[in-house]
Amino acid sequence: MFFRLLFLSLLLIFSLPIAAHHSKTEPSDGTVRSFRAVTPAIKVPQFSFKDGNGKTIDLGAFKGKIVLLNVWATWCGPCIRELPALNRLQNQFADSDFIILPVSIDKKGLEIVKPFYDRLKLDSLKIYSDANKAMGVFFPLEVVPANFIINREGMLVSFLRSYINWDDPEVTNMISFYLKQTDSPAQAWTSPYPPRFRR
Repeated sequence: MFFRLLFLSLLLIFSLPIAAHHSKTEPSDGTVRSFRAVTPAIKVPQFSFKDGNGKTIDLGAFKGKIVLLNVWATWCGPCIRELPALNRLQNQFADSDFIILPVSIDKKGLEIVKPFYDRLKLDSLKIYSDANKAMGVFFPLEVVPANFIINREGMLVSFLRSYINWDDPEVTNMISFYLKQTDSPAQAWTSPYPPRFRR
């Protein structure tokens, strides 16, 4: 609970006024330019979820990797739109330390997730499910899709709770930045260009 309160406190700082609608408090232009830096970075606590074979794994299994945690659900239209592009992105960085964890929070778990992978022909993404929403001890799950960048040391450095066009050319720049990053303290990538919000 402590970790979730800590992260939520950051969301409140980033999202004033707190009573406003999500699209107003956490605006996004649909690109990685809208990612929000977490400063200072926060250590992500360990939590367990299921892989495609029903095996229980935890986030610690990916230490040393650059992790893009994508929280999604089968009932979420924007989530489904993201998945094919995420599949292409994982294939693009297949030989690197960058890994995408698309974790479904559907209550029916793998039973409902696997058919979506087959239908969308997601051959580069692995299947993960958190039907019990164990991630909720840290990550706020009331908005999907939600994307979180976790560095090699297991620190949350950036997030965006919105649909993202993962085919945008700037995505490569962002991921390459994290792959090359070796300095401490952890730093978040920022685009040299401002978000392109609609008026």
